[in-house]
This record gives sequence, structure tokens and C-alpha cells, in this order.
Amino acid sequence: MNLEEVKKISESRDIYLWGARRVGFSTLNSLAKEGVLVKGFLDSSPDIQGTVVRGQPVFPPNEILAKPPADNFIVITSELHVNEISNVCDESGLSHNKDYIAALELQTYDYIVDVSGVCNLKCLSCPRGNRRIHPKPGFMSASHFEKVLTKIVREDPLTGAIALYNLGEPLLNPEFPEIVEICNSKGVLATLSSNINIKKSFVDTIKAKPALFRISASGYGSSYEITHRGGNWNLFLDNMYKLNYWREKYNPEMQVEVFYHLYKDRTEDYQKMAKLCKELNFSLRVCHAALLALDNINSFLEGETLTEEAIKTMELQILSVTEAMSIAKKTQNLPCTVLSSLAITWDSKVMACSCWYDPKLRISDEDFLDIPLEKIVRLRNSCELCKLCRKNGLHRYFNAYLDESLVRKKDSLYKN
Repeated sequence: MNLEEVKKISESRDIYLWGARRVGFSTLNSLAKEGVLVKGFLDSSPDIQGTVVRGQPVFPPNEILAKPPADNFIVITSELHVNEISNVCDESGLSHNKDYIAALELQTYDYIVDVSGVCNLKCLSCPRGNRRIHPKPGFMSASHFEKVLTKIVREDPLTGAIALYNLGEPLLNPEFPEIVEICNSKGVLATLSSNINIKKSFVDTIKAKPALFRISASGYGSSYEITHRGGNWNLFLDNMYKLNYWREKYNPEMQVEVFYHLYKDRTEDYQKMAKLCKELNFSLRVCHAALLALDNINSFLEGETLTEEAIKTMELQILSVTEAMSIAKKTQNLPCTVLSSLAITWDSKVMACSCWYDPKLRISDEDFLDIPLEKIVRLRNSCELCKLCRKNGLHRYFNAYLDESLVRKKDSLYKN
């Protein structure tokens, strides 16, 4: 199915987007530019059901699945759970290409541009805090970013949003507000993820009007500083309130989402964070804390010695690496959901995968600007790293940690 067929369907059926986060924002924006209006979002997370995101109501999936299939059409816009959602659609009597389609069937990639190769924290679970060899630090300039985005939009015109982060802290880039403005000037929504543990003002970023502002957090009060190593809780809390104030004043449509990493003995912390998010009208997403990156997991499986920080992360985890890999192995036959994303570094190189950290793991030494999209696709499809992931089930590792239903199934929010 192509875009023209989706446009035709929208004339007689209500369009719903299943996944009210980054890919959902992208698809909403892309379809709107083509004159296709949607009826709302579907999302399995109870934390955002019943809310309004980007002007669209968020419904529990079952509410729409209970309606006659001929009345609705679903575009799956979840980042990691396309296969699971497809199965739910099939079990509900819907047919692929007739009643539903995945958003990334309409475009080649979901784009990640890590405009900052620097971070101010050394979080235990992050490779910036638990690996010894790091990529070269630096920032992508606004002028170079404009060239990168121009190429993306030219080669993949249905790109509706872009992630301006991977493992760097984007707010440290002195030209970040200008980068957001460049996105908006080209009709592409800007999304970012930040630890907001910085002393400089980021009000200019809010004024530039990003669409999604994700905040990484773990713990509350002093426990926050254990896992978000190098962070200061009082600074974080102060910036949470500042962000709320600036959003209301300069960019009320901006969605703010706290991405909470759940560790052992943090039940009360989570409840406090939930209360704070409710006060500030921030959405809250929870996941079991994972050990990043896949370099560490591969080393663990190979019996290699991990760093002190990686070992400490594993001691604090609710969902262990062993348990997560057991879950991953059970779905090893399913495709890699990360394969649909393309990660570009601050120095304009294309990573083999956004989930690996080793700076040598690039598909080419060429600049992204010099590699045609067709060649990128060919290099990605023949990547040896992908073969390693599929062989060991590593490509399904993060799906276990980002499964919010598993958090509730294990009762992790209440029994640690």
C-alpha cells in the first residue's frame, strides 16, 4: 500500500495512529501535509490514554478495535512494537493492507541525528558512563544540519519528524535552537531527549518550538543521583518547573514526556515522580532500566569482563539481562524494529545501528551527504553487525525493557 491508497481510504474511513509518540508525531505531520486528517491516536499506555497529544485524543486500542473494521483504518506508529500490534490487529479480524498498515512502510527510515557528541552526565546504564572507549566529541553545526535535513527530506519526503538525539545531550549544542528552527522551516517536527541537568538556560530551545521534549529520569531526590551519575537532583527539579513555565508561555503545544527508568527499591520514588508529572501536566512513560549499549550485552554473553559501572547497573536492575535475553530469544524470529531507523552522528557519519556504541561501527567512512539513500539501504541490509544481532537474539533485547505491559505484569511499580 502507498500514500495515495491511504489518502483514498481516508475519504470514507476514520484514520487512527497506533502509537502516540515520536513516530506518531511524524506520521501525523506527514499525513496532514498530504491533506489526510486523522481521528486520533491509539496507545496501550494507560498514562496517556484519555489525554490530548498534538491536538489529537488518545484512545485505548480496544475501544476502536471493537468497532466494525470497515469504519476505521489503523496506521501503526509505534517505534518498537510493530509486530506485536500487527498480531493484535490480525486477531481482531483486521487485514494488513486492507485495514491497517505500518507507518514505516510508507517511508524508508525513521531518522535520528545526534547533533551533540557530548553529554554532561555519566549515567550507570549508559555507555557514556559504563564504557571506556568513546566516540570523538563535538557538535553538529546548524549549517551542516540544514544540509543533512535537506538531503533527508529530498530522498525520503514523507519524513514528518526527526530525533535530534541518541546518546548525546542536545541542549549542550550552542546552536540547538537554530537547529530546531531549521526543522520547522522545512515542515519537519523536531523531537529531543534531555537530562535537563544543565545550569544554562534552555528557554531559547522552547521558543524555537520543538514538538516533543523527552526527559530522562531515574529515582527521586538523592536516589536520582545514584543512577543519573553526575546529576544534581535540585537542579533537575528546578529545571522541571522552569520547563513547565516556559512551555506554557512560549510553546503550549509541545508534548513533554518523562521517560522513567525503573530500578530496584524505587517504588516510592516512582510514585513521587508520577505526582510531580501530574502537577506539571507532563506525560510519564516507565520502563525497566536496561543496560546499554548492545556492546555490553554482547560482552556479557561472550563471558567477557564488564566495567564496574555496568556490573553496578546489573545489580540494580529489576529485569535482569539474563531474563531480558530469555524474552528476546523467544521472539528471535521476529524482525529487528531498530532496522527501520537510521542514526547519523554529529560528525555526519552513518552508524551501523543506534543501539551499539563502538565508534568503529559505521556502515561507511563517507559523509552522510555523500552517500545516496539507495547505497545506505544496501549497506544496512548487508551489515555484518545485523547478522550477529539476529544470530544471538540481541535485536530483540530492548523490546523486553521497553514493554510497559511487562512492567505491570511483574508488578514492578509496587513490589521491588
